[in-house]
Amino acid sequence: MIYIFDTNAMSDMLNAYPSVVANVRERQQDHIFALCPPVDYEMQRGLLWKTASAKHQLYLHQIKPQFQWLPLIDADWWLAGQFWANGRSAGKQFSDVDLLIAALAHRLNAIIVTNDADFAALPVQRENWRVTSRSDNAQ
Repeated sequence: MIYIFDTNAMSDMLNAYPSVVANVRERQQDHIFALCPPVDYEMQRGLLWKTASAKHQLYLHQIKPQFQWLPLIDADWWLAGQFWANGRSAGKQFSDVDLLIAALAHRLNAIIVTNDADFAALPVQRENWRVTSRSDNAQ
């Protein structure tokens, strides 16, 4: 299984959130943990804005290397636009980053690791690893 981490899940990794770190340790041998450009962008801009040099170095040299890089392709941008249009028609507003993550996850049949409830309105699988039990995760 491919797990694509949302920005909040990457922040949890950076801050060693216990249940997220435990889930990674438990699953890392059998699954792929992925990072995509929009999440990397959000992580780096936040760390630069906060001038969190030590955390930025930790992210770049210890956290990020644990993840497989998944670039976006043209079809992901198109699908993100379709998700936006569908959501807008239904009266929902999504961030562009969430739409791009969802499009990538949809293409790869991946699970998004996030605590962001906005993904519930998109046609993707998601898990919240901030909960402690695997049975509490399925959403």
